[in-house]
Amino acid sequence: MNEPKQPRKLNTGSASGRSSAPSGSTGRRINRSGSPASGSGQQRTVYHASEQPRRQAQPQRQAQPQRQVQPAAHRGQPRRRPKKKKSPLKIALISLLTLVAVVCVGLFGLYQWVVRSISPEGGAPTINELINTPSEYKGDVVNILVCGIDKDETRNYGGDSSSNDGMTDMIMYVNFNVKEKKINMLQIPRDTYPGEEYNHGNTGKINAVALHNEGGITDLAKLISEQYKLPIDYYVTIDMQSLKEIVDHFGGIEVYIPQDMSYKGSTLEQGYRNLDGEAAEFFVRNRNYAQADIARLDMQRYFYQGLFARIRTANVWDIAKLTPVALKYITTDIPGDVLVSLGVSFLQVDSSNIMMCKLPTYSAAQRYNKQTHLICDVAKTTDLLNQYFRTYGEPVSELNVPTLATVGESTDPNVQYMGQLDTEAEGAQAGG
Repeated sequence: MNEPKQPRKLNTGSASGRSSAPSGSTGRRINRSGSPASGSGQQRTVYHASEQPRRQAQPQRQAQPQRQVQPAAHRGQPRRRPKKKKSPLKIALISLLTLVAVVCVGLFGLYQWVVRSISPEGGAPTINELINTPSEYKGDVVNILVCGIDKDETRNYGGDSSSNDGMTDMIMYVNFNVKEKKINMLQIPRDTYPGEEYNHGNTGKINAVALHNEGGITDLAKLISEQYKLPIDYYVTIDMQSLKEIVDHFGGIEVYIPQDMSYKGSTLEQGYRNLDGEAAEFFVRNRNYAQADIARLDMQRYFYQGLFARIRTANVWDIAKLTPVALKYITTDIPGDVLVSLGVSFLQVDSSNIMMCKLPTYSAAQRYNKQTHLICDVAKTTDLLNQYFRTYGEPVSELNVPTLATVGESTDPNVQYMGQLDTEAEGAQAGG
């Protein structure tokens, strides 16, 4: 930095107007008459102002070194005015804005990384546009197939225990009306008969379709779209092993247990309970009921209720803790921008506008390859889908669902809203 120039010193040593001639001076004196003074006579000499004697030449000053003029580019900068000190409030505001900018950049990078990680790898299947929501409703309505994949190492899938891709033991069709802020969810029982057009590993059950067909989850999406005449835009698969980790990352989830449960040493008592990961897994997997899987679907709704309530209260740190779980266990073909938009829209949906129902089914009259399975009640299902899942389009008069001989009465779809579950749970708790 160039130092400021010092003011130049002025030489004031000979600043007086006159100086006396030195002793012994031979300067010429003029008398009043204009003639030179004669002899040794001492006469007063008067000088006129214009006749001042010349001063003797002063000794020459020592030559000062000439200051070099630097090029303009190297000259010292002019003196700057002292900067005003910033107020503490202004400094704090700048620091806060800087921090926010850094956090936003970091979150955007994290978002991009997460989206790339949970999206299908190159060459992985995506939902065929032919079964997407009609273009005139794009953006207002989104239809998603959500599947929970069971990869229990103790089970033998398709006779090959070394290749365990898992079965879709949880199948849910989600209709999200973004415009009206409503969500309708259809639970499809895992034992539902899928017909013979798609390979099901000789099980006669829909939960084996994704595992035994080359297209995987997209073939399951095609089957559901073709048989039930439902559009599907995207899919989400969740490894059921993630359930314990998700619950434990949240520090447990409060769930209403509608009845006492006990099976193979695991027990849950009726009432509101804060379930850890292990207890939550027991609750959603247990099929020790008279109606087995059908009753389990009803029980699982209470878990979804508690999970949705916890997600609504999640903060940024909760999301950060769940990110590794999402990367490890979730796969989807939903584009990143759509995923974020749907997440924001979901938080705006009131629990009274979240509906759950299940596919009405009969018990099959005969076993299929020694296994029990369920047959869709076509009439009930047609009415159910027209009422809750085709509110934005035209109703259909018939479905393409395969049927077999059945026995008994079909199950009730048991239409329930999350808000209704809240009320029922609180009433039961108060009555107990």
